[in-house]
Amino acid sequence: MKITQKTKDTCFYISLFLTWAAALWVIPHTLGENGILGSFFTTHTFLKFAVVFMVMAHLTITAMSICFHRIHTHHAIKLNTYVDHAMQVWLWLVTSMSKLDWVSVHVYHHTFSDTDKDPHSPVKKGLGRVFFLGVVDYSKAKDWPDVLRIRARIPATRLEKYMSEHLFLGPIMLSCTLLLLFGPLYGSILIVMNITISPLFAVGGVNALAHWFGYQNYDSKDNSRNLGFLFLLNWIICGELDHNNHHRFPKSPTFAHRWFEFDIGWVYVRMLQAVGLAQVTGTIPDYEQHSIRHEKKAFASAAISR
Repeated sequence: MKITQKTKDTCFYISLFLTWAAALWVIPHTLGENGILGSFFTTHTFLKFAVVFMVMAHLTITAMSICFHRIHTHHAIKLNTYVDHAMQVWLWLVTSMSKLDWVSVHVYHHTFSDTDKDPHSPVKKGLGRVFFLGVVDYSKAKDWPDVLRIRARIPATRLEKYMSEHLFLGPIMLSCTLLLLFGPLYGSILIVMNITISPLFAVGGVNALAHWFGYQNYDSKDNSRNLGFLFLLNWIICGELDHNNHHRFPKSPTFAHRWFEFDIGWVYVRMLQAVGLAQVTGTIPDYEQHSIRHEKKAFASAAISR
């Protein structure tokens, strides 16, 4: 009998709750109320949690952007196998995501972007639905027959298969570690922060906001928009907010195509390339040749010549 995604999610939350409940009793009686390192958060608590949250979000979404997105979905770059797997393990620990699930859903999203078949289109489902519940729709989409057919064609190493078959083992392992290091109170706060990173920044920040408002450089046949001017948010999510650029040219290794657009992920890729850990395989388009402004001029010229 096939186990549904809903059953898997339920088992995960039950396991996480049992782990937390056990920690509430065990850790104070063995390591103290604050675990091994929890005293770190006893001073300037709010500021420290804010910094940790931004850093954790940036590291996580950067790994997602470079590894899952630019490498395995669009093949815009190649990465050293060990660095690639390190990013995937990080994503598994923090978000419970696997390459096979993420890539297959994202390929499907690009194929049917902002249509009735799109798993997370704010145009079709509403901004609030995608921003707050987009992760639910993502989980459902993983079991769709067409998505599973895409998934079956994606090559996977033994490690990648193991993580995809044991999705929730990663977050449970990380949660246990956080509870031991920082105690039940501070460890629980860190666990909640980790759980919110992907829904808030990846699904909400990119798939909701960047398909709702902003400007367009290109005619991409969907409602993808550029929001890179939200600089802090765009830094946290590794340049992904210049989303119209990406939807028009998905194989571009950088999302920034104009002089004022900035993609910190491209900086990281160039740094990895400089030390021999990355290879750029995609090409960066010429904005002047493909922009909406250029297409309008070409259309006007053609109309005049007729």
